[in-house]
Amino acid sequence: MVSFKEYESFLNLPNSVDQLIGDNYFWNLNLLKELESSKSIGGDTGWIIKSICIFDHEELVGFIPMFIKHHSYGEYVFDWSWAEAHQRLGLSYFPKLFIGIPFSPVNANKFIVKNAKYRDLAIEYIEKFMVNENLSSIHYVFSRYDDELNYLFKARGWANRKTIQYVWDNENYSNFDDFLKILRSEKRKKIKQDRKKVALEKVSFKTITGNDINEDLISFFYKCYSMTYYQHGSPPYINKSFFESYFIKNSERVVIFVAYKDQLPVACSFSLQANNILYGRYWGAVQFIPSLHFELSYYQGIQYCINNKFDRFYAGIQGEHKLSRGFNPEFSDSFHFLKHPQFKKAIDDFVEREADLNELYKKELEQRSSIKS
Repeated sequence: MVSFKEYESFLNLPNSVDQLIGDNYFWNLNLLKELESSKSIGGDTGWIIKSICIFDHEELVGFIPMFIKHHSYGEYVFDWSWAEAHQRLGLSYFPKLFIGIPFSPVNANKFIVKNAKYRDLAIEYIEKFMVNENLSSIHYVFSRYDDELNYLFKARGWANRKTIQYVWDNENYSNFDDFLKILRSEKRKKIKQDRKKVALEKVSFKTITGNDINEDLISFFYKCYSMTYYQHGSPPYINKSFFESYFIKNSERVVIFVAYKDQLPVACSFSLQANNILYGRYWGAVQFIPSLHFELSYYQGIQYCINNKFDRFYAGIQGEHKLSRGFNPEFSDSFHFLKHPQFKKAIDDFVEREADLNELYKKELEQRSSIKS
């Protein structure tokens, strides 16, 4: 007999959840626990934890991280226009149900099940949960492009939204110059110019991971991370205590690239590593240096992947400038289920038109690829 149990905290989940998730994804249970413990989610943040565990008799067979949301911050699949349309008709868009990892626009599986047969049951349960909790909608974001779950969502009438993200693939390059050889001449020149600008400023770099991560480094990183957000007019989403705890307890998953000028740190970026893939997350600087952003956010990560024979480097969503730095466009799928029939039809039509436009846009980006054909 299959049953579902809802949990309002990640801190009191069965111990077997951690083992079920494993180490293959950029996220793990520790990440969710530390986000909650640091009060970056939960409480009055607008991220109300409502995850479910699936049991077959008494055996844990599934886990899905879910949140009841009262805003759309930190999701990176932008639906503010959907909320405004609800409001114009006197309907409430919030609260809604969000299935994903907070503040993480990264393609990954969030339906963690021991057997595919539990997926259909889980989707059916979540749709009923939406109705029972009087939520406007369900949003499963940043699915893996090849996940069989995508076909189940489509079969049940969920709207499929496609957005563009940028990835770098390692074609067994022996070094950075080997990678540059496969680029078009003008793109190769652009990267060399970027790196020359940084070199002229006499900036040096250090890669720090594992036990070399310490409190001073974490404090400097958080200063840089916070400045990036404040420069864009908003406070940082994640509290410092998250990084203080997660970076130390999960240091083997954390990679920090630090830039030094006159022997003092001036900027850094943070990535996660798992299953031979590097996931670029945040960057920031306390001093402006031309092209330093490209070096820390892209080139240092590419170099790290080459040195460690990683397969892929995810540089995140948006940013056409990544195209000229050796990254390629790739679709990222999200799935949405609207309760209101009128809005469900409108959203279905919208995402279909948007997907057609993004298909054309992706083809245009591919034609402008920095890689020689």
